[in-house]
Formats: sequence, C-alpha cells, structure tokens
Amino acid sequence: MKNLKRLKTLISYSALALFGLVNFNRIALAEEKTELNSNLVVLQYHHVADDTPAVTSIKPDEFIEHLNYLADNQFNIVDLPSALQKIKAGETLADKSVAITFDDGYLNLLDVALPELEKRGWPATIFVNPGLLKKHRSHYLSWQQLKTWQNKKMTIANHGWQHDYWVRQPDDMTANQWQEQIKSSILSTEKAITKQLGSSPKLVAFPYGEYDTWLTDWLSDNNLIGFGQQSGVIASYSDFTALPRFPASGNYTNLKTLAVKLNSKALPIDYKKLPSPLLASQSNPPSVDLHWLTKINNRNQLACYVSSQPNADILHKDQVSKITAQQSLNKGRTRYNCTLPIADGSGRFYWFSQPWLVK
Repeated sequence: MKNLKRLKTLISYSALALFGLVNFNRIALAEEKTELNSNLVVLQYHHVADDTPAVTSIKPDEFIEHLNYLADNQFNIVDLPSALQKIKAGETLADKSVAITFDDGYLNLLDVALPELEKRGWPATIFVNPGLLKKHRSHYLSWQQLKTWQNKKMTIANHGWQHDYWVRQPDDMTANQWQEQIKSSILSTEKAITKQLGSSPKLVAFPYGEYDTWLTDWLSDNNLIGFGQQSGVIASYSDFTALPRFPASGNYTNLKTLAVKLNSKALPIDYKKLPSPLLASQSNPPSVDLHWLTKINNRNQLACYVSSQPNADILHKDQVSKITAQQSLNKGRTRYNCTLPIADGSGRFYWFSQPWLVK
C-alpha cells in the first residue's frame, strides 16, 4: 500500500514536472527527508534507587532531572508499541520522540520512577522475567502490581524467563539444545504475560543486550521485535529484531552527554546488513560495513570510537564505509560508537552503535 501510494505520487509529480510546474528533484528529496526524520529515541533504565548496584542504577533525584529535562525541552514522550507500529507503517513521528523503558521490573520503581511518570501522564515499558518474579518476590514487581501499572499507561514486555545469557552456550549442551532452551524461555514469558495481563506487546529485550543472528532470525519468524543495549536511534530502516536503546543509568546518567543522545537521529544506513555481534578469534579486530541509504556529503566527518582504544579506522568507498578497530577487542562486550554531524545547522548528530561479544 505504501509503495503504491508513493508510485502514484511520483507519477503525479512527473506529469507536473513536464509542464515546469514542479521541481521533481526537490519533491523527491523532500520525501526522502521526511522518512529520515521519523526517528525514535528509547531510554533504558534498571534500578531507580540510592542503595542498588551503581552500574545499573540511577538515583531518584537524577531520574527526576532527566524527566524535567524532557519536559522543559518539549520532547514527545510516546508509548513504545504504538510508536513502533507507526514507524513500521511508514507514518511520521513527531520530532524529538522518546520512549522510556525499564529492564527487570524491580520493586523500587514503585518508590519514585512510576509515580513520577504517572504524575506527568507519561507511558513507559517494563521488561520482566517471570521466573525471577516468582522466585524473588521481595525484589520484583508482582503480577498484581504490574496489572495496576498496565492500567496506568505502562506496557509490560518480555525479558526472558530468568535473565539467562542467550548466546553463551554451555559446554554440556549442543547448539541446538541451547537455542531451543532460549526459545522456550521467550515463548514461556510471552504466555505468562498474556495469561496474567491479557495480552503481550510482542517486544523482547535481550538480557545483557547480547544476541546472535540465529536469534534475530527466529524473532522475525515469530513476529517479535527485539531490543539490545547498543546505543542508537530507531528509524524505518532499522533492524526491528535488534533495535538500539540509550542506557541512562550508571556511567550514562550524565545529563550533558544524554542531551546529545536525546537530540540525535539514526545514521541512515541499511541496518539489516550489519554482522553478528559474536566474534571468532580469527576475526578480531572486527570490521563492519555501513551501507549508506542516501548521499551524505560530509561522510568524512564520521567519527567512530572504541572503548579504551584509539578511534577506529574508517575507509569510505562508494556507498559503503568500513569501520575497523586498530587493536584486538578484549573479552566480553564492546561497542563501536559512531557519530556524524547532521549538515542542517541544527547542531544535532546521527548516531550508530555496533555491539561485539568476544567470548
């Protein structure tokens, strides 16, 4: 339907152009610009408390500062499932649209986070682990509490049954056995959410942000949308089985740096052509090819950063830019974070992140 509508539009503009009434190139560029402007920033939080692990926490006063910044700077706080539907359907979101998410569904959200959102009339999404919720009731929101907040604009979504690692295969299991266990974890969580709350939004957040292509392929086959923990912005050309979010807890609570991220847009590349985050030893340091979807005249201003390393090397050739770290990546999780100034005088940036896992 979308392609048919566009075809009719272009035919109409072509006919007018023959008579010198419309500049066809200007119209085409305007349509392209409209698509590139349909962007969604998603923030990721865990604990909102003073007495929880610093790496996954934000203090209540800092969280309120984040919310005040969003309000004072007229960000459009949106319901995540609805916003994703609009983006996938080719509809345009309001500029500076932001969705708020919480991983794990900790009980301390009741103290400040959820009441502050309710006071503002803002929605959020809470990703839960039903197995942990059952085992450790004193740490997590109960189903009854989740139902109460579902009725107050909060979406409850899938974080797996017990927050297992999903790509670190145990030595005593075959690859097939391990993958079937992870699929069962996801499907069991979907069933639990549907049973307890009436329906599921079919959104899945990867524990620790780790994933592989077998998992994203399976999510696509089962009409599930996946979220990692790599930073970046969502657009119509994103890979909806491995969407980015900006972490806003721990080392990422600083409002000055968060403000830059909140005002950023998705780098206009083909995200479906990105490689698996899992690295074999012979592929370290890894390279990632960025396939540009539109002509960017200031590609030479693209800068890519690697944790605890010099900036990555960048090679531009035709409509592809190759990004490679200068040194081998350490074991564990690493990211290539890339930024590019948007050449419109706004002072905003395109943002991209490629996650890697060296097991």
